[in-house]
Amino acid sequence: MAPSFPLLRLPYELRMQIWEMTVEARTVAIRVAYEGPTKSDPCLRSSTPAPAVLSVCQESRNHGLYQKVFFERAGSPSAGVRYIWLNQEIDVLDISEEALERFRPFAAMIHRLRMERPYYHFFYDWEGDELEYFVNLKEIHIVCQDGLRAWRDALEDHQWPCGEENVFFIDPVENDRIYRGSEGLDRATRDYK
Repeated sequence: MAPSFPLLRLPYELRMQIWEMTVEARTVAIRVAYEGPTKSDPCLRSSTPAPAVLSVCQESRNHGLYQKVFFERAGSPSAGVRYIWLNQEIDVLDISEEALERFRPFAAMIHRLRMERPYYHFFYDWEGDELEYFVNLKEIHIVCQDGLRAWRDALEDHQWPCGEENVFFIDPVENDRIYRGSEGLDRATRDYK
């Protein structure tokens, strides 16, 4: 067995580089829960564990690789302060099939979003207008439940706060192949013909 070397004996700059190399993009599953006496106070919950590097030592936690992001409304009477550890630059929040409307109180805090949706009679008719509340959205990843062809007009039919080039369509029929923006949609729908 090789002898171990105490990490804290390394120079500070080298330790910081080591902590930074541990950061990787994560998909963080979130859902809306309602708390308080009347169960009307929305807050976000996540089943995704905190990144392991945050448990190593105080130095790794304090280096700012991840931030405590508070997802509850001010004045909420819920017990204790709730937060999720995120790196807003790279982590994607996955809401799965939950309605965008439920995330309206937190929409401005979300930078990268992943969701699963059928297009017609759901997103097109009902939910697409909710995107206007996600003003700080930088990327959106959509798992196209009814196939990629159903989404071929989505970029023209809706306003995307992150820009069309940052909308990623995931096709479950094609082993979760990812198509980016209008160029990807055009290529994908052409391939289906």
